[in-house]
Amino acid sequence: MKETILLTKILFKSSTNNKVNRKNKLGLGKIILFILLYAYLAGIVGYISYQAINSLIPIKQQAVFLNLCFIGILGIGIIQTIFNSLNILFFSKDIERLLPLPINPIKIVMAKLNCLIISQYILMTIIIVPVLVVYGYLLKLNITFYIIGIIVSLLFPIVPVILTSILITIIMKCTNIIKNKDMVQYISVAITLILVIVIQFINTLRNNNITNEELVQMLVKTNGLVELYSKYFITIEPTINSILNYNNLSSILNIGILFIESMVIYVVGSIIISKIYIKTVTTLSSGTNKKISKIDENRDYKQKTVLKSYVKKEFINLTRNPIFFMQCVLPSILFPIIFSIPIWISFKDLEPEKILEFKNLVIQNTETPLGLIVCLAIISSIFMFNFIALTSISRDRNNANFMKYIPINLEKQCLYKIMPGILLNIIPVVYLIVLIKIIIPIVNIKILIYTFITSMLINIFNNYSMIIIDLKNPKLEWITEYAVVKQNINMFFQIVIILIETGIIFLIGINISSLDILMVIISISYIISIYLIKRYINKNQNKIFNKIV
Repeated sequence: MKETILLTKILFKSSTNNKVNRKNKLGLGKIILFILLYAYLAGIVGYISYQAINSLIPIKQQAVFLNLCFIGILGIGIIQTIFNSLNILFFSKDIERLLPLPINPIKIVMAKLNCLIISQYILMTIIIVPVLVVYGYLLKLNITFYIIGIIVSLLFPIVPVILTSILITIIMKCTNIIKNKDMVQYISVAITLILVIVIQFINTLRNNNITNEELVQMLVKTNGLVELYSKYFITIEPTINSILNYNNLSSILNIGILFIESMVIYVVGSIIISKIYIKTVTTLSSGTNKKISKIDENRDYKQKTVLKSYVKKEFINLTRNPIFFMQCVLPSILFPIIFSIPIWISFKDLEPEKILEFKNLVIQNTETPLGLIVCLAIISSIFMFNFIALTSISRDRNNANFMKYIPINLEKQCLYKIMPGILLNIIPVVYLIVLIKIIIPIVNIKILIYTFITSMLINIFNNYSMIIIDLKNPKLEWITEYAVVKQNINMFFQIVIILIETGIIFLIGINISSLDILMVIISISYIISIYLIKRYINKNQNKIFNKIV
């Protein structure tokens, strides 16, 4: 047990790449920055929780919000574990060092699973802790509630992490016949994502089959909706019951059930994974891409422009590395589709009168400044998942200094590096516009054109802003590709900038009654901002690029 704990500590420190804290001052600055980041995110979660719980208390359905939060954490945790487990279990650099050591495979597996569980605790701290604090405050609950909440929060992530890791390990074992590390990662993630989408699709259909009479009966019974969703997940019911019955023996009983479930699945899952883990990672470690490019001497090669060659290089770097592809490219493409599935199904199941009423309501609000603001807010939130520009320098690692030695203006190189991010962001913009047009065919084409134009200006501005942030604070020292995105403090600045932009647009929009005037103001503002950023980069090239060595 001591060896497993020690190995967990070593692997976790290695995964966080904590080598930069050579100066106490730098370490203190990062700690303060992380505290501010946590306070900011927890404040948003706390505010949403306050509004939601406050509105549910009068109808005695406040526990529904707790239930939905834990279900949401379950879903997010599974998706996060899919990506994390691939890197930590199979493609981390420490595997080559661990395999020759006389360490029992199950101890290696347990240590790596512990790292995955710890990463889930970070998510729980950001989302569940503020929810529990607000819930206890509004209902005036005593300290026992918070103690029980902490205990169940520590136990809750264990089961989904282990089950997801077992699934990933089995998939990796089945795809082990492919001696190509990159292809294995692509196939494994694709299969898992398909399973997640299918499960979400089935659950949405299942929930839509509930009749209005059943829904009314559940609402009449206090917290009746909790029973509906809890039965689908073995850890949800004891978790919620432990919290709701915090002041009686039922809570202790449910904590015991949750503890036994978690420990049994943890031990059994570790044994299952360890049985096939060593052989799988050994094969993957020795597996190489046998595809060798050959130069055709008889082929005529056409000279390409600098722009085309540079942008192609950036795209190749993104697609060649599966971790970068999964972290930077896939989220901005898949998340809009995944999130729109339940909305689309719910819309299709509405009665014709309700659909017509909904369409009329959307049309009335769409062709107004408020409609443009809402569209831009949705698109901007999708832009948050695009990390291409924000990691464009960091991804190059030690090769980033290549930018300084080629005869291309650094300001132009910034444009070339953000071009993949700009092009990729066009996909969700077009997706949203097409979705609006399909749902509401008679919508005015003008609002769609305005949405596209302003979205593209926001797109260009955001990508320029993100590459400046990466230039100012590049993460050039990293052990695994996973750290470039998941352990990059620059993510905080992207969220803040987009939220500030959206807030400013909202404040301007609510004071303007003309859609045309609002569109002109937004467009001119972003055009000027883009010009100023380009001018700033051009005049301060040496200063901006001095951190690339």
